[in-house]
Amino acid sequence: MKGLTFSMPMTFALVFFLGYLGYRVFRHLHIPGGAITGSLVMVAAFSSQGVIWADLPSFISTALQVVVGIMIGCKFSKKKVPQLKLLIIPGLMVSAWMLCTGLLVGILLARITGLDLGTALYGAVPGGMAEMGLVALAYNLNVPVVSLYQFVRVIAVHLIVPPIALKYGHTKREEAVSKEIPVMDATEGKKEKDFGILVTLIIGGCGGFIAKHFGVPVGGMLGAMVVVGALRSIGVPLKELPTWVSVFAQVGLGGYLGTTFTPEIVATFQRMLLPTLVFSAAIVISGIILGFLVHRIFGWELSTALMACAAAGVTQMSAIALDMDADAVTVGLIQVIRLATIVLLMPSLIGHMIS
Repeated sequence: MKGLTFSMPMTFALVFFLGYLGYRVFRHLHIPGGAITGSLVMVAAFSSQGVIWADLPSFISTALQVVVGIMIGCKFSKKKVPQLKLLIIPGLMVSAWMLCTGLLVGILLARITGLDLGTALYGAVPGGMAEMGLVALAYNLNVPVVSLYQFVRVIAVHLIVPPIALKYGHTKREEAVSKEIPVMDATEGKKEKDFGILVTLIIGGCGGFIAKHFGVPVGGMLGAMVVVGALRSIGVPLKELPTWVSVFAQVGLGGYLGTTFTPEIVATFQRMLLPTLVFSAAIVISGIILGFLVHRIFGWELSTALMACAAAGVTQMSAIALDMDADAVTVGLIQVIRLATIVLLMPSLIGHMIS
Protein backbone atom coordinates (compact mmCIF):
# COMPACT_ATOMS: atom_id res chain seq x y z
CA MET A 1 0.00 0.00 0.00
CA LYS A 2 3.02 2.26 0.48
CA GLY A 3 3.39 4.79 -2.30
CA LEU A 4 -0.13 4.20 -3.59
CA THR A 5 -1.26 7.48 -5.10
CA PHE A 6 -4.83 8.60 -5.61
CA SER A 7 -6.22 11.28 -7.87
CA MET A 8 -8.38 14.10 -6.56
CA PRO A 9 -11.73 12.41 -7.36
CA MET A 10 -10.53 9.08 -5.94
CA THR A 11 -9.19 10.76 -2.81
CA PHE A 12 -12.48 12.54 -2.26
CA ALA A 13 -14.48 9.34 -2.76
CA LEU A 14 -12.24 7.11 -0.60
CA VAL A 15 -11.98 9.60 2.26
CA PHE A 16 -15.75 9.72 2.53
CA PHE A 17 -16.18 5.98 1.96
CA LEU A 18 -13.60 4.98 4.58
CA GLY A 19 -14.88 7.70 6.89
CA TYR A 20 -18.40 6.36 6.62
CA LEU A 21 -17.19 2.83 7.40
CA GLY A 22 -15.40 4.15 10.48
CA TYR A 23 -18.54 5.99 11.51
CA ARG A 24 -20.66 2.84 11.19
CA VAL A 25 -18.15 0.80 13.21
CA PHE A 26 -17.98 3.37 16.01
CA ARG A 27 -21.74 3.77 15.98
CA HIS A 28 -22.13 -0.01 16.27
CA LEU A 29 -19.77 0.07 19.26
CA HIS A 30 -21.85 2.91 20.79
CA ILE A 31 -18.87 5.29 20.87
CA PRO A 32 -20.15 8.88 21.17
CA GLY A 33 -19.07 11.28 18.45
CA GLY A 34 -18.39 8.36 16.12
CA ALA A 35 -19.01 10.34 12.94
CA ILE A 36 -15.83 12.37 13.44
CA THR A 37 -13.75 10.00 15.56
CA GLY A 38 -14.56 6.86 13.58
CA SER A 39 -13.86 8.45 10.23
CA LEU A 40 -10.66 10.02 11.55
CA VAL A 41 -9.32 6.72 12.88
CA MET A 42 -10.25 4.75 9.76
CA VAL A 43 -8.67 7.19 7.29
CA ALA A 44 -5.62 7.66 9.55
CA ALA A 45 -5.04 3.89 9.52
CA PHE A 46 -4.75 3.98 5.73
CA SER A 47 -2.71 7.20 5.70
CA SER A 48 -0.17 5.71 8.08
CA GLN A 49 0.60 2.96 5.55
CA GLY A 50 2.00 5.44 3.05
CA VAL A 51 -1.07 6.17 0.98
CA ILE A 52 -0.54 9.40 -0.94
CA TRP A 53 -3.75 11.38 -0.99
CA ALA A 54 -4.32 14.23 -3.39
CA ASP A 55 -4.43 17.62 -1.70
CA LEU A 56 -8.09 18.41 -1.21
CA PRO A 57 -9.06 22.02 -1.95
CA SER A 58 -9.36 24.13 1.17
CA PHE A 59 -12.92 25.06 0.26
CA ILE A 60 -14.00 21.47 0.98
CA SER A 61 -12.91 21.73 4.61
CA THR A 62 -14.49 25.17 4.83
CA ALA A 63 -17.77 23.89 3.37
CA LEU A 64 -17.87 21.07 5.91
CA GLN A 65 -17.21 23.57 8.69
CA VAL A 66 -20.04 25.72 7.35
CA VAL A 67 -22.51 22.85 7.69
CA VAL A 68 -21.53 22.25 11.31
CA GLY A 69 -21.67 26.00 11.96
CA ILE A 70 -25.20 26.16 10.54
CA MET A 71 -26.29 23.25 12.71
CA ILE A 72 -24.96 25.05 15.78
CA GLY A 73 -26.38 28.40 14.67
CA CYS A 74 -29.81 26.83 14.41
CA LYS A 75 -29.62 26.18 18.14
CA PHE A 76 -29.76 29.92 18.79
CA SER A 77 -32.98 31.66 19.75
CA LYS A 78 -34.03 34.84 21.52
CA LYS A 79 -33.79 32.95 24.81
CA LYS A 80 -30.08 32.26 24.15
CA VAL A 81 -29.05 35.90 23.80
CA PRO A 82 -28.65 36.64 27.56
CA GLN A 83 -26.54 33.47 27.82
CA LEU A 84 -23.79 34.94 25.64
CA LYS A 85 -22.97 37.61 28.20
CA LEU A 86 -22.50 34.91 30.81
CA LEU A 87 -19.81 33.11 28.76
CA ILE A 88 -17.12 35.80 28.86
CA ILE A 89 -15.71 34.92 32.28
CA PRO A 90 -15.87 31.11 31.75
CA GLY A 91 -14.27 31.57 28.33
CA LEU A 92 -11.36 33.55 29.74
CA MET A 93 -10.97 31.04 32.56
CA VAL A 94 -10.80 28.11 30.13
CA SER A 95 -8.37 30.00 27.87
CA ALA A 96 -6.01 30.90 30.72
CA TRP A 97 -6.09 27.35 32.11
CA MET A 98 -5.37 25.76 28.72
CA LEU A 99 -2.63 28.25 27.88
CA CYS A 100 -0.82 27.76 31.20
CA THR A 101 -1.18 23.98 31.04
CA GLY A 102 0.14 23.87 27.48
CA LEU A 103 3.13 26.05 28.30
CA LEU A 104 4.00 23.96 31.37
CA VAL A 105 3.71 20.67 29.46
CA GLY A 106 5.69 22.11 26.55
CA ILE A 107 8.58 23.21 28.77
CA LEU A 108 8.69 19.80 30.49
CA LEU A 109 8.50 18.06 27.11
CA ALA A 110 11.45 20.05 25.77
CA ARG A 111 13.59 19.30 28.84
CA ILE A 112 12.81 15.58 28.96
CA THR A 113 12.92 14.73 25.23
CA GLY A 114 15.50 17.22 24.00
CA LEU A 115 13.12 18.78 21.49
CA ASP A 116 13.66 22.42 20.66
CA LEU A 117 11.45 24.61 22.81
CA GLY A 118 9.41 26.03 19.93
CA THR A 119 8.45 22.60 18.61
CA ALA A 120 7.60 21.33 22.09
CA LEU A 121 5.44 24.34 22.92
CA TYR A 122 3.49 24.31 19.66
CA GLY A 123 2.99 20.57 20.05
CA ALA A 124 1.73 20.87 23.62
CA VAL A 125 -0.53 23.92 23.45
CA PRO A 126 -4.10 22.90 22.46
CA GLY A 127 -4.53 25.42 19.67
CA GLY A 128 -5.80 23.12 16.92
CA MET A 129 -3.91 20.72 14.64
CA ALA A 130 -4.20 22.83 11.51
CA GLU A 131 -3.52 26.16 13.21
CA MET A 132 -0.48 25.03 15.23
CA GLY A 133 0.91 23.03 12.30
CA LEU A 134 0.73 26.04 9.99
CA VAL A 135 2.41 28.32 12.52
CA ALA A 136 5.14 25.71 13.13
CA LEU A 137 5.72 25.52 9.38
CA ALA A 138 6.03 29.29 9.15
CA TYR A 139 8.68 29.28 11.90
CA ASN A 140 10.64 26.34 10.38
CA LEU A 141 9.96 24.10 13.36
CA ASN A 142 9.55 20.31 13.36
CA VAL A 143 6.08 20.13 11.83
CA PRO A 144 5.69 16.29 12.00
CA VAL A 145 6.38 16.34 15.74
CA VAL A 146 3.96 19.23 16.29
CA SER A 147 1.34 17.40 14.24
CA LEU A 148 2.03 14.17 16.13
CA TYR A 149 1.34 15.66 19.56
CA GLN A 150 -1.67 17.59 18.33
CA PHE A 151 -3.06 14.49 16.59
CA VAL A 152 -2.58 12.12 19.54
CA ARG A 153 -4.14 14.63 21.92
CA VAL A 154 -7.18 15.05 19.67
CA ILE A 155 -7.59 11.26 19.33
CA ALA A 156 -7.26 10.86 23.11
CA VAL A 157 -9.86 13.56 23.73
CA HIS A 158 -12.29 11.99 21.25
CA LEU A 159 -11.91 8.53 22.77
CA ILE A 160 -11.94 9.54 26.45
CA VAL A 161 -14.01 12.70 26.99
CA PRO A 162 -17.31 11.78 25.24
CA PRO A 163 -17.70 8.48 27.17
CA ILE A 164 -17.02 10.30 30.45
CA ALA A 165 -19.53 13.00 29.52
CA LEU A 166 -22.03 10.31 28.58
CA LYS A 167 -21.57 8.42 31.84
CA TYR A 168 -21.69 11.35 34.23
CA GLY A 169 -23.76 13.85 32.25
CA HIS A 170 -27.53 13.90 31.88
CA THR A 171 -27.65 12.88 28.21
CA LYS A 172 -28.25 9.31 27.18
CA ARG A 173 -26.73 7.77 24.10
CA GLU A 174 -30.02 6.31 22.99
CA GLU A 175 -31.54 9.78 23.09
CA ALA A 176 -28.62 11.33 21.24
CA VAL A 177 -28.64 8.68 18.52
CA SER A 178 -32.37 8.66 18.00
CA LYS A 179 -32.85 12.40 18.38
CA GLU A 180 -34.02 13.83 15.07
CA ILE A 181 -34.40 17.34 13.78
CA PRO A 182 -37.92 18.55 14.59
CA VAL A 183 -40.38 17.58 11.89
CA MET A 184 -41.69 20.38 9.69
CA ASP A 185 -45.33 21.27 9.77
CA ALA A 186 -47.30 18.71 7.80
CA THR A 187 -49.00 21.46 5.82
CA GLU A 188 -45.69 22.80 4.58
CA GLY A 189 -44.98 21.66 1.03
CA LYS A 190 -41.80 19.84 0.12
CA LYS A 191 -40.70 22.59 -2.26
CA GLU A 192 -41.12 25.23 0.44
CA LYS A 193 -39.19 23.09 2.90
CA ASP A 194 -36.35 22.46 0.43
CA PHE A 195 -36.23 26.15 -0.49
CA GLY A 196 -35.98 27.11 3.18
CA ILE A 197 -33.07 24.70 3.69
CA LEU A 198 -31.36 26.08 0.58
CA VAL A 199 -31.72 29.63 1.90
CA THR A 200 -30.17 28.58 5.20
CA LEU A 201 -27.24 26.94 3.38
CA ILE A 202 -26.66 30.01 1.22
CA ILE A 203 -26.78 32.44 4.14
CA GLY A 204 -24.56 30.24 6.32
CA GLY A 205 -22.18 29.63 3.43
CA CYS A 206 -21.79 33.35 2.79
CA GLY A 207 -21.01 33.98 6.44
CA GLY A 208 -18.55 31.10 6.65
CA PHE A 209 -16.59 31.80 3.47
CA ILE A 210 -16.42 35.54 4.16
CA ALA A 211 -15.02 34.85 7.64
CA LYS A 212 -12.55 32.39 6.13
CA HIS A 213 -11.50 34.99 3.54
CA PHE A 214 -10.63 37.47 6.28
CA GLY A 215 -8.56 34.88 8.17
CA VAL A 216 -10.87 34.27 11.11
CA PRO A 217 -9.78 31.10 12.98
CA VAL A 218 -12.07 28.23 11.94
CA GLY A 219 -13.89 30.88 9.94
CA GLY A 220 -16.11 28.45 8.07
CA MET A 221 -17.80 27.23 11.21
CA LEU A 222 -17.62 30.48 13.17
CA GLY A 223 -18.93 32.68 10.35
CA ALA A 224 -21.85 30.39 9.57
CA MET A 225 -22.68 29.98 13.26
CA VAL A 226 -22.65 33.73 13.93
CA VAL A 227 -24.71 34.70 10.87
CA VAL A 228 -27.33 31.97 11.24
CA GLY A 229 -27.43 32.32 15.01
CA ALA A 230 -27.79 36.11 14.84
CA LEU A 231 -30.64 35.93 12.34
CA ARG A 232 -32.50 33.29 14.33
CA SER A 233 -31.92 35.31 17.52
CA ILE A 234 -33.81 38.26 16.04
CA GLY A 235 -36.64 36.03 14.86
CA VAL A 236 -35.72 35.14 11.26
CA PRO A 237 -37.23 31.64 10.72
CA LEU A 238 -34.27 29.93 9.06
CA LYS A 239 -34.89 26.22 8.52
CA GLU A 240 -32.80 23.58 10.27
CA LEU A 241 -30.78 21.11 8.22
CA PRO A 242 -31.64 17.38 8.06
CA THR A 243 -29.72 15.11 10.42
CA TRP A 244 -27.97 13.26 7.58
CA VAL A 245 -26.34 16.50 6.43
CA SER A 246 -24.73 16.94 9.85
CA VAL A 247 -23.48 13.34 9.81
CA PHE A 248 -22.09 13.81 6.30
CA ALA A 249 -20.18 16.91 7.37
CA GLN A 250 -18.77 15.24 10.49
CA VAL A 251 -17.63 12.20 8.51
CA GLY A 252 -15.94 14.49 6.00
CA LEU A 253 -14.16 16.51 8.68
CA GLY A 254 -12.90 13.39 10.44
CA GLY A 255 -11.64 11.93 7.17
CA TYR A 256 -9.98 15.21 6.23
CA LEU A 257 -8.05 15.19 9.52
CA GLY A 258 -7.16 11.53 9.02
CA THR A 259 -5.29 12.30 5.79
CA THR A 260 -2.70 14.25 7.81
CA PHE A 261 -1.46 11.13 9.62
CA THR A 262 1.57 10.42 7.39
CA PRO A 263 4.23 7.67 7.74
CA GLU A 264 6.63 10.37 8.96
CA ILE A 265 4.35 10.97 11.92
CA VAL A 266 4.22 7.21 12.54
CA ALA A 267 8.03 6.99 12.54
CA THR A 268 8.23 9.91 14.94
CA PHE A 269 5.54 8.35 17.11
CA GLN A 270 7.51 5.10 17.40
CA ARG A 271 10.57 6.98 18.65
CA MET A 272 8.62 9.13 21.09
CA LEU A 273 5.82 6.79 22.10
CA LEU A 274 6.06 7.10 25.88
CA PRO A 275 6.45 10.90 26.18
CA THR A 276 3.76 11.40 23.56
CA LEU A 277 1.25 9.31 25.49
CA VAL A 278 2.20 10.70 28.91
CA PHE A 279 2.07 14.37 27.97
CA SER A 280 -1.04 13.96 25.83
CA ALA A 281 -2.74 12.23 28.77
CA ALA A 282 -1.68 15.09 31.05
CA ILE A 283 -3.40 17.67 28.85
CA VAL A 284 -6.52 15.52 28.45
CA ILE A 285 -6.77 14.96 32.22
CA SER A 286 -6.23 18.67 32.81
CA GLY A 287 -9.18 19.43 30.52
CA ILE A 288 -11.38 16.91 32.33
CA ILE A 289 -10.50 18.42 35.71
CA LEU A 290 -11.27 21.87 34.32
CA GLY A 291 -14.60 20.58 33.01
CA PHE A 292 -15.63 19.38 36.47
CA LEU A 293 -14.51 22.70 37.98
CA VAL A 294 -16.54 24.69 35.45
CA HIS A 295 -19.49 22.41 36.19
CA ARG A 296 -19.21 23.13 39.91
CA ILE A 297 -18.39 26.85 39.69
CA PHE A 298 -20.82 27.94 36.98
CA GLY A 299 -23.47 25.25 37.36
CA TRP A 300 -23.28 24.04 33.76
CA GLU A 301 -24.60 20.64 32.79
CA LEU A 302 -21.60 18.30 33.04
CA SER A 303 -21.63 17.03 29.44
CA THR A 304 -21.55 20.61 28.17
CA ALA A 305 -18.77 21.61 30.59
CA LEU A 306 -16.57 18.65 29.64
CA MET A 307 -17.00 19.27 25.91
CA ALA A 308 -16.35 23.00 26.30
CA CYS A 309 -13.13 22.34 28.24
CA ALA A 310 -11.85 19.48 26.08
CA ALA A 311 -8.49 20.19 24.46
CA ALA A 312 -9.56 19.44 20.91
CA GLY A 313 -10.80 21.28 17.85
CA VAL A 314 -13.66 23.77 17.87
CA THR A 315 -15.55 22.10 15.06
CA GLN A 316 -15.03 18.56 16.34
CA MET A 317 -16.16 19.24 19.90
CA SER A 318 -19.11 21.31 18.73
CA ALA A 319 -20.19 18.54 16.37
CA ILE A 320 -19.86 15.89 19.08
CA ALA A 321 -21.86 18.12 21.43
CA LEU A 322 -24.59 18.20 18.80
CA ASP A 323 -24.40 14.42 18.52
CA MET A 324 -24.69 13.99 22.31
CA ASP A 325 -27.48 16.55 22.69
CA ALA A 326 -25.32 18.80 24.87
CA ASP A 327 -25.41 22.60 24.59
CA ALA A 328 -23.49 22.96 21.32
CA VAL A 329 -23.85 26.76 21.38
CA THR A 330 -22.00 27.05 24.68
CA VAL A 331 -19.42 24.44 23.65
CA GLY A 332 -18.76 26.17 20.34
CA LEU A 333 -18.45 29.65 21.83
CA ILE A 334 -16.13 28.58 24.66
CA GLN A 335 -13.95 26.59 22.25
CA VAL A 336 -13.80 29.56 19.86
CA ILE A 337 -12.76 31.91 22.69
CA ARG A 338 -10.05 29.43 23.71
CA LEU A 339 -8.75 28.91 20.17
CA ALA A 340 -8.80 32.61 19.29
CA THR A 341 -6.95 33.50 22.49
CA ILE A 342 -4.27 30.86 21.95
CA VAL A 343 -3.81 31.59 18.24
CA LEU A 344 -3.51 35.32 18.93
CA LEU A 345 -1.16 35.07 21.92
CA MET A 346 1.00 32.02 21.20
CA PRO A 347 3.23 33.27 18.33
CA SER A 348 4.41 36.37 20.20
CA LEU A 349 4.56 34.59 23.56
CA ILE A 350 6.57 31.62 22.28
CA GLY A 351 8.76 33.92 20.20
CA HIS A 352 9.61 35.84 23.36
CA MET A 353 10.32 32.63 25.30
CA ILE A 354 12.58 31.24 22.57
CA SER A 355 14.54 34.46 22.22
